[in-house]
Amino acid sequence: MKQFILCIFLLVLLAPVASFADNELVRGQVGQQKKIKIYTDEQLDEALTVSDECKAYDLSNTRYDCDCVGMTFLELRRTRGDKAPAYWLRDTARRKCPNAPAMAGKVYTECTSWAPSKRGEDYDAFCKCYGSTFAKIFSKNPTDNLIVTEAQTVSAMQSCNVNAVNVKAQDRDAFVAKLKESKVYDKLFPGAKEDPQPRSKP
Repeated sequence: MKQFILCIFLLVLLAPVASFADNELVRGQVGQQKKIKIYTDEQLDEALTVSDECKAYDLSNTRYDCDCVGMTFLELRRTRGDKAPAYWLRDTARRKCPNAPAMAGKVYTECTSWAPSKRGEDYDAFCKCYGSTFAKIFSKNPTDNLIVTEAQTVSAMQSCNVNAVNVKAQDRDAFVAKLKESKVYDKLFPGAKEDPQPRSKP
């Protein structure tokens, strides 16, 4: 009789433990977590279209890494679902994929077209600084917004001391002025007279 009662007691005692073991998640088991589906053919085609459209325009192809944009768009579409607006996914993908090297090269090239007349002999160093600094600023906030881009441009120029006086050019002008005052300039550079006398008519 005692053995029978002991068996009943053990069954009652161990029943909750067995129930807990049945409900406990095994390591590696997903359980109730939502599984993320792999992308569909339609989603892949959509992402490729986004990448191709990015590459089709010089502006977007320079500002953004279009391959990165396409892959990021696909990942966003896969996780956000088909109901997420395509334009929002594209803009979000672009903000994650700035093309810093291309932007640095573009800004440097544009700078070399106007900086020599403003900066003199140190224009190349300034343009390299300007291009590199702008690319870094742009990468932190890549955008097509003109107002933001103008602010980024001003910030980059100020960082590279755009208003610095060209000391070499200033010294050269001062030296030339002294030569002219001493009447030596015309003798050294006879073909560089500023006010040549007009020839008399026969």
